[in-house]
Amino acid sequence: MKADRIALLSNPYAGCGREKVLELTHQAFECLQPQVSEIMVGPGDMGEVVCQGDNVTVLGQDSTHTRRDTIETARQMIEKGAELFVIVSGDGTYNDALEGMKSVGATVPIFGIASGRFNTIYPRRKHDPFVSMRDGFRPFSIEDLVVEDVMGLVSRINGEIVSYGFFWATVANALAYSDDKGNMITIDAAKAIRGEIVPLPDPPAIASEATQIVVHSNVLGEIELASGRDISMPIVAHVVDEINQIMAGEFGALANILGLHGVAYYFPDTRIKFLPTPDLFPTDIRSTGFFEGDQVRFTNLNDGSVFQVDSTPICQIGSDDVLTVEVVLKLGQKAFVKPY
Repeated sequence: MKADRIALLSNPYAGCGREKVLELTHQAFECLQPQVSEIMVGPGDMGEVVCQGDNVTVLGQDSTHTRRDTIETARQMIEKGAELFVIVSGDGTYNDALEGMKSVGATVPIFGIASGRFNTIYPRRKHDPFVSMRDGFRPFSIEDLVVEDVMGLVSRINGEIVSYGFFWATVANALAYSDDKGNMITIDAAKAIRGEIVPLPDPPAIASEATQIVVHSNVLGEIELASGRDISMPIVAHVVDEINQIMAGEFGALANILGLHGVAYYFPDTRIKFLPTPDLFPTDIRSTGFFEGDQVRFTNLNDGSVFQVDSTPICQIGSDDVLTVEVVLKLGQKAFVKPY
């Protein structure tokens, strides 16, 4: 591909740690700066501290230390004319960058350098939509990059888009988190939205007697997936040829064979607050499939329940809100090094 004005953006809070993120960002900068007329970098630890030079433009904000900084920074970079995004981070930052792009009606390819919690812990998983480089940085030429479409999820609350995602979307009041010692714990998802890390071993339920999850399909008609209190960890995910870790097994594989574009499922067991533990095995799962453009609609959730996308808490939901999630086959673009 050709690109003469590129954006380089890092997330210092990504799972592999600030020092490693900044090291990878600096290596990417040294490789890319001589190849372009302008390289835009985020402020502070989002790129500026390790990226300096005559053709460098610092854009964006680093004031809230939340996903809003990434969204606003990406928006400004697109408005300035960025033709390619190189992002050193994990999946959540790719989602937020795309949201910033789409807020001004544009989408450019993303070249992702893996440094998130899951795409470094599990480097062999096949489906990472925007991860273009793993296991350290290796120099490359922009001219050697090729671009492909990436499918994903669009989520709306009361008709307004609140997030774009590339693996799955869920409603859960707990969030998986690795502490300073590397132990996996569950934390309060609502407080995580505000940047607070608070352990939450027993989160409140998300569903009431009035809660419903219904698929509205142009092909399949209306399918009620769930109703009532016994709804835990409802997940909507898209189907890819390489079944991702969320859909590995059972209905996900069948949906792929049948040519469906998405699956929706949940655990009908309120003891499961986030994901099932071995003491709850065997675990029952209820699921259904759907096609691009169909909507999975959530209504009458418990007030204050947290909507999450790709392990990122997005917002809290009111009991009167209507949440919808649907699959889009061409949501974004990925750039990767052309194989020789």
